[in-house]
Amino acid sequence: MKNVITNEQVISLAFGDGEYISPEVILDSDIALAVDRHIIPVVGQELYQEMLDGSQKALLEDYVAPALAMAVRTMIQPALNVRTGQAGLSISSSLRSDSSTKSAIGSLQRSLRNRRQALLRRLSNYLKNNASEFPSYDVGKDAMQKCSIDGGYVQMR
Repeated sequence: MKNVITNEQVISLAFGDGEYISPEVILDSDIALAVDRHIIPVVGQELYQEMLDGSQKALLEDYVAPALAMAVRTMIQPALNVRTGQAGLSISSSLRSDSSTKSAIGSLQRSLRNRRQALLRRLSNYLKNNASEFPSYDVGKDAMQKCSIDGGYVQMR
């Protein structure tokens, strides 16, 4: 399966210093799913194919890769919060830590979603403002230009 970024790039772009995870945790299928759910609805199939074929490197490196990496992290983070093994699911806990753990997990997930949406909005706005440089981009098909959720309200344009 060919993707525009690697699992190592996901780690370097979406995880901070000290947040080590093994590259094997991120599957090619995770990246492909994030592309289908978050990137193609913004850039379109044709422009994505151009990036996959090796053109549009600046767009890929500066805008698409950071948004895609954060989309992958947002998607896999809940699985990273717990561990599974031969004995099934294990969650680390201590006396009275359950509610603080749930609160921290919820805060982290909201933060990651907000960062993903900001990076996707940045990509979409860049494409819209520089559409003449990307003939295969169609602003009319860009999902971020049609709809947004701000402050819990769905806004259609």
